[in-house]
Amino acid sequence: MTTAVCLVLAASPEAGRAPALHEEHRDVQRSVTHARFGHLFRLDVLPAARAEDLVQYLAATVPHVLHFAGRGTPDGGPRFVTDDGGEAPVTLDGLRDCVGDAAPVGLRLVVLNACWTEPLAKEMAGLVPVAIGWEGQVPDAHACAYARVFYRNLAEGDSVLSAHATACKLLALIGCTEMPVLHSTPGHLPEAHFLIAASDRPVPPGKPLKPRWYRPPGPPRKPWFPRPPET
Repeated sequence: MTTAVCLVLAASPEAGRAPALHEEHRDVQRSVTHARFGHLFRLDVLPAARAEDLVQYLAATVPHVLHFAGRGTPDGGPRFVTDDGGEAPVTLDGLRDCVGDAAPVGLRLVVLNACWTEPLAKEMAGLVPVAIGWEGQVPDAHACAYARVFYRNLAEGDSVLSAHATACKLLALIGCTEMPVLHSTPGHLPEAHFLIAASDRPVPPGKPLKPRWYRPPGPPRKPWFPRPPET
């Protein structure tokens, strides 16, 4: 069995008006734990993540999923915690290098669960098979709801596209107007992209198909001969 590893970068300071990232992590962890294949899904969390934390983690481990939870910037990269306890955006070139180095050895999905990250997700889709980001501002409650449903359905054995669509349906129900956008590498099918390996997903039972020539068992029919014409 293969365990899908998701790195959660909870990049926000402990104080101030930072997003409630501990709630997002808690909700995702609970959803995954109770999912059908939750035992094949592992969350590695870096709280108050600094840029150095990302570099050191990727030097030792390559996750299947990179999930960023925190703040974005309209024209820059996602914001990481700084050494003085504040936060600042990382450079886009540096982030591309980190993702680009991890992609060939196992990184398959990048989720930027923060404001204004859709353009960056579109770029990341040239490095990894699938990347997801938000076009505009997103309330914390909507970001948490998306992550909770998205990862629960991935851990249920759904494809990335199916899990994304289900999470977006929930967002529409609760009044979200800015939806996350899924981008994929040209030629890659997100509906065929699963985090749970096919060998670990048993085929659901179904009614076997009958061949066109099938005849139910029973006594043989009497041969039929045409009646001779009357003279």
